[in-house]
Amino acid sequence: MSRMPFFAVLALMIGCGVVVSLGKPDPEVSLDSARQIWSDVLRDADDLGLQFTRVPAYQEMQLGDQLAAEVGRWGKEDPDATRYVAAVGARLVPGVNRKAIRYHFHVLQSPAINAFALPGGQIYVMSGMLDFLQSESELAAVLGHEMSHVDLRHCIEQYQYQLALKKVGAGDVGAIAGLAHVLVSIGYRQDQELEADLSGQRLAVQAGYDPDAAAAVFQRMQVKLHENSPRPAATPGGELSQAIGDALGSYFRMHPPSAERAHQLLEMAARDRRALAGRVVYKGVRNYHERVARSEHEFIEEQHVE
Repeated sequence: MSRMPFFAVLALMIGCGVVVSLGKPDPEVSLDSARQIWSDVLRDADDLGLQFTRVPAYQEMQLGDQLAAEVGRWGKEDPDATRYVAAVGARLVPGVNRKAIRYHFHVLQSPAINAFALPGGQIYVMSGMLDFLQSESELAAVLGHEMSHVDLRHCIEQYQYQLALKKVGAGDVGAIAGLAHVLVSIGYRQDQELEADLSGQRLAVQAGYDPDAAAAVFQRMQVKLHENSPRPAATPGGELSQAIGDALGSYFRMHPPSAERAHQLLEMAARDRRALAGRVVYKGVRNYHERVARSEHEFIEEQHVE
């Protein structure tokens, strides 16, 4: 792909920065819009051609089965935890858009605070993530996020890139083994992570779970990872440099800052509350600690009215 659009946009942003730096500073004006436009340019360029190489659902699930067989060798699965997670995930399935995909849930014994999805509806949660979460509603938010990566085609689009680069067919078992590691390690773009956050919260809320749960996870994650908020630029020129740097950095980092994700989810929860007014939502702290899915038993004290 030609880099001319990259430099053209970069030159335009620098030119705008010069104009801004020569003019009278306005404390009410920022470069957030320019940052968003630049991120959108990068995203749209990256997405080019994916619409023309889509994989049908049955082939995606075949690929997912092959990848799952490889991932199954990475660590021991916890059958009791898997049954609980699968019961929670089953409550979210009716809300997905791609009805042809069949979801399968797995819990691998690992201290990592992590979860990931593979094409075709294979959802994995590490036991370290289960230790980190505090309620069934938080688990539903995490599962909803990973399911959304499948539902929104983020997972299979990563495979499409590998298909183009490696010329790998879905039946090439030797290449599939390495592909599983690649898919899990390369991560998603920032816009995809944020999109999956919102979609995952939607799935959890539609299933009747606490709308604040997802934001709570990221607020604790921010503390756990010792993430710091960036310092604002002191000058218009400095703000321009920060805008360009933030746009590039946010596009290529594996995950957006936890604070940004929590803020976005809290805004969505506030909007949801207007629609949820008077409805009963479920937190599920006791369910989570006893590993008894809400579908098996609802505790009255875990319900509250919005």
